[in-house]
Amino acid sequence: MYSVQTTTPEGLPIPGVFVPQCDAEGQYTPQQCHGSSGHCWCVDSRGQERPGTRTPPGTPSVDCSRPGEAADSS
Repeated sequence: MYSVQTTTPEGLPIPGVFVPQCDAEGQYTPQQCHGSSGHCWCVDSRGQERPGTRTPPGTPSVDCSRPGEAADSS
């Protein structure tokens, strides 16, 4: 595991930095979304992106609760 700097030395948020979403137990939530780009994707329990699940802004997200689900490529 590694840490990512998300704030400036003054404590202000760094624009454009992706901050992973976690649940109350500190585990990665199955769906991650980047607030600046609008892309969303599914991750495994280690926070690694599941191939074929990234969706661009304005499109329906993949159901990350379904392990074999992938983004529609049509």
